Amino acid sequence: MKIKRIGLTLCLIGCSFFSYSNEVLVKSQSSSTMEYCQRDECKLYFNEFKKAAKKGHAGAMATLGQFYYTGYGTEPDELKAITYLKKASRYANAAAQYKLGLIYLISKKHFDLDAAVKYLNKAAKKNYKDANLLLGTIYYNNQYTPQNFALADKYLSKSYQQRHQKIPTVIRNIKASVSLDESNFPLLFQKLIETPLVVGSNGVSQWPEDEMEMITITSPPLTQLLNADLISFRRAITTTGSRIPGLSCSQTIGCIQTSLGAMFSGDFPPSFMKIN
Repeated sequence: MKIKRIGLTLCLIGCSFFSYSNEVLVKSQSSSTMEYCQRDECKLYFNEFKKAAKKGHAGAMATLGQFYYTGYGTEPDELKAITYLKKASRYANAAAQYKLGLIYLISKKHFDLDAAVKYLNKAAKKNYKDANLLLGTIYYNNQYTPQNFALADKYLSKSYQQRHQKIPTVIRNIKASVSLDESNFPLLFQKLIETPLVVGSNGVSQWPEDEMEMITITSPPLTQLLNADLISFRRAITTTGSRIPGLSCSQTIGCIQTSLGAMFSGDFPPSFMKIN
């Protein structure tokens, strides 16, 4: 059955994001955006990460997938991007799993709703906040699947608990079309009671930012992140400590994120997804 896909614009890397914890508001101003690049420097990084991926470094596999998707040091190749992100996802890389879900959802050539939901669920099980928000939106917005309020409530309530910066927008859009109450969104409704949103000076609901301390974090340049990863890949791969043959736990991306992996958070642009 062919599913009609309505325009969905989600950037895959480099968007600013907010995270909320212990009354502290953290704003990330990323200077590490990866863009299409065919300069010699970019090609050199691509070749070095490809060598590291061949040696079995999961972080290199994840980054190589991003290189192929963006066209960094190589021509864009969505299929190869999927291949390397799949390899990285086998190492319990929630960021790679989320990226796979996004690609399968927005790709014109490789659109696969079942695969998208599969990988987004894998990321959501690791509490990857963007995966929770996107799954909740998918199940509420019948662009892709029939509406399922129970599943939408499950994931959106988790997203609310994680204080995703886009959840107030999603809630406003839901309230514009249906009643958000304990009959259709019991879990999310309870979260709203426990931690209510506030009405900002612009008249729209938002997180109570002015009650929090603001901390601004600027990411290092992309090349600095890439260099740090390449240095980490020089360590030998050993044979103990993980369920993956030939890799110790400390060397698998499921145990620790690479520095470049930190770039894979906060993927939504200012115009996220309109819920109809």
